[in-house]
Amino acid sequence: MGKIGLCFVNPAPQIQPGHVTTAARKCEAMGVHSFWVIDRIAYDNLEPFTVLAAASAVTEKIRIGTSVLLAALRHPTLLAKTVATLDLLSGGRVTLGIGFGSRENDFTAVEIPFHGRGSRAEEALRLMKRLWTEEGVTHRGRFFQVENLTVGPRPIQSPHPPIWMGGSAEAVLRRVARLANGYICGSSAIQDFPSLWEKISGLAISAGRNPQEIEKAALTFMAIDENRAKAVDACAAYVQRYYGKVRMDVEKHLLVGAPEACAEKIRSFFSKGLDTLIIGAATPDLKQLDLFGDKVLPLLKP
Repeated sequence: MGKIGLCFVNPAPQIQPGHVTTAARKCEAMGVHSFWVIDRIAYDNLEPFTVLAAASAVTEKIRIGTSVLLAALRHPTLLAKTVATLDLLSGGRVTLGIGFGSRENDFTAVEIPFHGRGSRAEEALRLMKRLWTEEGVTHRGRFFQVENLTVGPRPIQSPHPPIWMGGSAEAVLRRVARLANGYICGSSAIQDFPSLWEKISGLAISAGRNPQEIEKAALTFMAIDENRAKAVDACAAYVQRYYGKVRMDVEKHLLVGAPEACAEKIRSFFSKGLDTLIIGAATPDLKQLDLFGDKVLPLLKP
């Protein structure tokens, strides 16, 4: 079976001081591979890089990452510096998962056009890669222009932190094939992951890349409860709050119910060909992490 990461998705009004650092410590103590955060602007989540900096300060081994960051909403020069700083402070543990955005209000909030967001994010990524590896960078693009610019610090990871991309649109799959070190499939598409990966593999080969060099990941959510109906309701409430509607079959696509049911669903997800499964708790109760570490993880050991 592959690697498991846990994602911190809880909205800010439900967060208490110390919540982030406690969650990060719990994740490292239980031995999961990675600790992730989401990114929105017109939503009450915590700012992702602040969360990851706090998590890195109280952990030593666990990887930290964004699943996923709306790269088009940040200037690539500042984003390159922020990511490199976090990579330095964490000792080279950052994975930058980026997405292209599906909610126009996130873009309106920072006065960036929604139209053209994919091209904007791709140009930002290309510029960031140069800023991480070159000096005296000059770039004159459609969205960004820099002249003879050198930005420090350099990331610890060489040539830069892994770049993963999330989404299932055809344009996203093409960008993954050309530019990404990893692909993050959304929860509602995990059942179709083999066909998505077949497309990415073909596109990668056409772009002159070996698809086996691209990490295969997915993001899902969990509510662990012996009362299955209560768990379903908890996940549905989270999906409704985050997406504005329940746009998926919660019982089919998410981890709900008793520990045994959640473990079985995790196995079924990995059987689709995933290398990494990222799981976000649908409720802010840290007991969900305890239940996962104490009741679910032991069931997944060989």
